Amino acid sequence: MHVLQLIPTLDVGGVERGVLDITGALIAQGHQVTVVSGGGSLVATLDRLGARHETLPVHLKSPQAIWRAIPALTQLIRSAKVDVVHARSRVPAWSGYAASRRAGVPFVTTCHGFYSPHPASRVMTWGRTVIVPSEALARYLVDVFDVPLERLRVIPRGVDLQRFVFRGAEAAAAPQAPGRPWRIGLLGRLTALKGHAVAIRALHQLRRQSLPVQLCIIGDAPNASRLRERLERLAASLGVARDLAWCGVRQDVPELLASLDVLIAPSVYPESFGRSLIEAQAVGVPVVASNLGAFPELAREGETGLLVPPNDPTRLAGAVARLLGDGALRERLARQARDRVEARYDLPRMVEETLSVYQDCLTRPRILVWKLGALGDAVLAAPSLRAIRRAFPDSTIHVAAGRAVYDVFAGCPYVNGIVVYDPARKDRAWAAKWRWVHRLKRSAYDLSIDLQNSRWTHAAAWLAGIRTRLGYARRWAKALNQAVPLPEEPLDPVSHQHYLLKAGGIVPDGNALEVWPSEADAAAANQLLCETQIPARTPIVGIHLGGSGRWVTKRWDLDRWAALCDALAADGIQVVVTGHASEQPMGDALLRLTRARPHILIGRTSLMELACLIKRCRVFVTGDSAPLHLAAAVGTPTLALFGPTDPARHLPPASRVRVLYKRVFCSPCYSPRCRTITHACMKRITVEEVAQAVRELLNAPIPRVSAPA
Repeated sequence: MHVLQLIPTLDVGGVERGVLDITGALIAQGHQVTVVSGGGSLVATLDRLGARHETLPVHLKSPQAIWRAIPALTQLIRSAKVDVVHARSRVPAWSGYAASRRAGVPFVTTCHGFYSPHPASRVMTWGRTVIVPSEALARYLVDVFDVPLERLRVIPRGVDLQRFVFRGAEAAAAPQAPGRPWRIGLLGRLTALKGHAVAIRALHQLRRQSLPVQLCIIGDAPNASRLRERLERLAASLGVARDLAWCGVRQDVPELLASLDVLIAPSVYPESFGRSLIEAQAVGVPVVASNLGAFPELAREGETGLLVPPNDPTRLAGAVARLLGDGALRERLARQARDRVEARYDLPRMVEETLSVYQDCLTRPRILVWKLGALGDAVLAAPSLRAIRRAFPDSTIHVAAGRAVYDVFAGCPYVNGIVVYDPARKDRAWAAKWRWVHRLKRSAYDLSIDLQNSRWTHAAAWLAGIRTRLGYARRWAKALNQAVPLPEEPLDPVSHQHYLLKAGGIVPDGNALEVWPSEADAAAANQLLCETQIPARTPIVGIHLGGSGRWVTKRWDLDRWAALCDALAADGIQVVVTGHASEQPMGDALLRLTRARPHILIGRTSLMELACLIKRCRVFVTGDSAPLHLAAAVGTPTLALFGPTDPARHLPPASRVRVLYKRVFCSPCYSPRCRTITHACMKRITVEEVAQAVRELLNAPIPRVSAPA
């Protein structure tokens, strides 16, 4: 793969060394690496590793500079065929995020600090995966930046154990050499946050105890001359200037660490990691660190190091004195720390875990499938979900679903979760819609598959920053980057979805519908039938009177349903009537119109209980409604009465569904109100032919056919 890393500059520092470490390891494994930065002293080292470096002003903080860098980065990503963009700092992350989105490649970030919750810092949480070097920083990002835990990956920085060779626990336990002071090291960038002033004050207390010690300050920083002057004045005022050794920036860090007796890390601000700690532990140098940030993970008190309160020179001096006076303690800490570095902090482990993040981005996309509403359409989505899961067996797949269709997907084995969109909670307001989109953005989806195909779902996918957006080019197609033209020929609803999936490279997995009721749903349906006291061997026919309140043109007349109930009762058939609770008045009216007294179960089932009830029926009769799709999914022989809609486009794929459809001059009109007032398409379906079709289905299942026009 080809990885693009973004960093402000390539000067000496822990982050920069991490870039070099991962670059060298990736190239050694045959991958390509390009690093974009504002330049620096380590560019030559990068070149020797075999990486490509591009100098761009990604270190400049002005919005204009960030904006100007986006086109150049986008062109670089496309021309170099970059697979993954990895941003390691806030300023270049802004242009990197925009460029990766334009180019359609995954964007990964590594957070290196406990950033303040400033809007400028939030880009570091926008990575498809957010890498953090410690558990402490992971908890901080969850608590302060509200980053979902599943998007965080803790990957501690690694040590090249071939460079940082263990000098042996015996060396750590060795007594002070004659005429040589104890050497205490502080390794890190020269900044007030690293606690250099605390270290100098601790040095003063050690000297007051007549301990022969020398504090070696290793590292520097651009524009740090004033800080060094202040520290030198502090040392002079305390009388320890001669006990300070300013080592500056060193390239022989492993050898320098091996010459120390103790390494201290007295930081006064939480550190996200502590490279100097694990490097010292790798060579066998005992460590003392502030009990702050990630340090407790690296220097476990009494096991792999000693911990002291931050900004407390007295406790720091006491811990150092304790180590210098106890050779057995130094030996034990050195041995246990080296063992833990080998087990958790070696460089190959860091490389493999980082590679797994990149590979997840490329082979395990996070997928969002849109199906906000319409119960029947939700049931029809099952074959598509099955195909998507088969194409991406290890991916995270979520469904964006309305509250009304939640039950359809609740038991689906092909999805990992449901993102509920609930208009009843005023999500129609723009502010609430934006909050919902922000929730999607936090999940960092890679692929949007729009089975809803509405203006809102297209726009929401774009606003949520989903990298690949697949859908039909019918409404707001510009919000899609994989817009598929509508098929020229009419297709049944499942084939219509499969046409879209195939355009996105997903192979369909059959047309069979599925629903996933629980055992409790089945038990509730059985109990409901027991209450009807229908004899065990009596055939049961279910009928569904209603459907969408908006589509009254899809309904058969109530007096005809009543006549059908009486006709079936004359044949010894028991009828159960299903429906939504809002359709109870229709059930009451039906009872008044019939002599046979069918069993009215309207409003007494949940959606999945209804599916179980339909499964217990020998035949189910309904109009073009959601229960038609439920019946097809559970395999019950079904008679579908079609009127204003075209069964060629809306009939579910099932061999045990038969259609009665009377085409008239205005069919199909797709109108919720009959424009001719006659409602001829439904009135031409007679009670006699419906009753006869039910009898035929009771006697033997037949394949789906369409009645003559």
